[in-house]
Amino acid sequence: MSFKLVIVTPNGCYFDDEVDALNIKLTSGYITILPHHAPLIGALDYAPMHIIKNNKTTYYAVHGGAISVTEEKVTIMVSTIEREDQIDLDRAIKAKQRAEERLKSKADGIDIKRAKLALYRALSRINAIQH
Repeated sequence: MSFKLVIVTPNGCYFDDEVDALNIKLTSGYITILPHHAPLIGALDYAPMHIIKNNKTTYYAVHGGAISVTEEKVTIMVSTIEREDQIDLDRAIKAKQRAEERLKSKADGIDIKRAKLALYRALSRINAIQH
């Protein structure tokens, strides 16, 4: 059994296919979507997501967004999504280190919210690769 999954970004449709399962983190915690899941609407967290299709698992880094589950399909709306093979691990590790250094710094002018978001994006990328 499978269900239709559509992932939309500001650039258009990123993914549109039948899948067997979806594991994703909402702001309230991780959930697994299987065929005939109860309807829901939720906010996505900065975290890895994985799609299972034909016994093959593909990991993605998701940076916030929203999910809608209906009887017909699951729709994910994100500003940014990256498949694990599109992520540069060294770059993500360096971004994580820079964000952590900014957060530790007590310098004036540090945008804490921006530094936290950079850290969340880096961790999402790292975790998508190092599942």
